[in-house]
Amino acid sequence: MSPGAESTAPEVVAAAPVSRVWLFCFALAWFGFWLLVMLPGQFMVVKLASVIDATNKVTVGSFLIGEMAGVIVIGVPIIGWLCDRTRSRFGRRRTWVLAGFLTATIPFAWVGHQTSVVSVAILLGIVAIGQSAVLVSLSALIADRVPVVQRGRASAAMGVPQVIALAAGMIIVTELIPDVGWSWMVIAVLALLAPLPFVFGFSEPPRPADAPVRSLGLRRGLRRLHGYRDFGWATLSRVLINAGNLVGTTYLLYFLADVLGLADPDGALLVLILVYLAACAVASWAGGILTDRWKARRMLVCVSAALQAAAALVLALLPSWESSLVAAVLLGFGYGLFLSVDQALLTDLLPDETTRARDLGIANSAQHLPIAPIIGWAVLAVSGYSQLYIVAAAVIMLGGVTVLRIRSVR
Repeated sequence: MSPGAESTAPEVVAAAPVSRVWLFCFALAWFGFWLLVMLPGQFMVVKLASVIDATNKVTVGSFLIGEMAGVIVIGVPIIGWLCDRTRSRFGRRRTWVLAGFLTATIPFAWVGHQTSVVSVAILLGIVAIGQSAVLVSLSALIADRVPVVQRGRASAAMGVPQVIALAAGMIIVTELIPDVGWSWMVIAVLALLAPLPFVFGFSEPPRPADAPVRSLGLRRGLRRLHGYRDFGWATLSRVLINAGNLVGTTYLLYFLADVLGLADPDGALLVLILVYLAACAVASWAGGILTDRWKARRMLVCVSAALQAAAALVLALLPSWESSLVAAVLLGFGYGLFLSVDQALLTDLLPDETTRARDLGIANSAQHLPIAPIIGWAVLAVSGYSQLYIVAAAVIMLGGVTVLRIRSVR
């Protein structure tokens, strides 16, 4: 913390540390969520777009990914507001976790059997609503249940499953079940089963009593505003880093096929993703431990951004299969570190314990603004993939610099 700075985020400590079993089951729930999110964004949607309309695959894929992002941007803050106010014996967060998974997985199972863009778009819109509910409720549980000293590990429990879900999912949809229709159905079933041990195996702390309405006063009001200032910078940093990362990865299948001219782009993409995910898993696990020990959240986010930007520049300046492998390692280390640190940073900066789901919902919905598909479509319409990856690097680095504007935490 900078000299003279006063933390404005209330430090809410849970009654007791969470157990390893709790963290494992929590990670399993996130595994189900990431199956529904990562695979469509990284492979399944662009693959389906190339089957439905090979000529306009970039436009169709960008539209579908952008549509899901748009629904999430709108849905997450609304669901977050509702989640904070839910009263249920089953648990306000768990209620939304279960409802979200059901809403997402049922239409998800039928997406791959569609033959028109309209029907796919309708189903994916419903899927995105369910994804919004899961994202809001699971994210809020970190602030509700996990003490500050374990938040790096909890963020790793959120981030590492993203790596495993993408690796296992890619093997399933490219090697074990390459049929487009059945691949969507199998992923939906796995995603629905994954959160059940957490949802039904652990109780949830009761909803805190509503705080009495009282005048903030000028000094306290300014401190509250300052808390949202830092939370806003952290949100903007997350938006930019994720957008730059998605710009670089969403169109990687087309890069391998159209630029490198590989005979088996699907298989090549799987290799790159496995290399990327191995590095990502190591960095995410290590980052969760380091950020809990050092509390240097901002600097670790900057390092993660630099590594990801370097990966994009390698693809832009040295487009080859060998450089793609190097880029996969750099991207994996950078994004893995980001996953384990960024969520802990945002949770530390939450300004009000009574609006956790809403505030995290705003941050998470902003993260899903359709910046990446808009940039991808715009750049590829007038230029090539080298320029696309240069833009991706610039966006990521801007996100890394933005996090330095935060003053209330290290």
